[in-house]
Amino acid sequence: MKYSESYIFIGIVVLALGTYLIRYSGFYLANRIEIKEHHKQLLADSACVLLFTLAVFNTLFTETHFSGISKIIGVSVAIIFAWKKYSLIVVILVAMLITAMLRYFGFP
Repeated sequence: MKYSESYIFIGIVVLALGTYLIRYSGFYLANRIEIKEHHKQLLADSACVLLFTLAVFNTLFTETHFSGISKIIGVSVAIIFAWKKYSLIVVILVAMLITAMLRYFGFP
């Protein structure tokens, strides 16, 4: 199914306006609504859980198929490097290289 350029442009504009309105409403309502510290912590924790779940699913699955053991090993090595406090670019490059080498040698 092909979309014309005008539909894509309209979609970009709608998303940009929606993002701007959400950000503006947060700024505007910040002084009007009082949120308890417990609820702020709960929102922060739920955002971390959401990001962790997204990372796990992106590690395990590619579209509707299992990603393969090489991607899981690459991500595991990246977690170890991040835990040892290497820089982000080193963590990404090591994960990429490990995954690529495993796939080159025939691991799925």
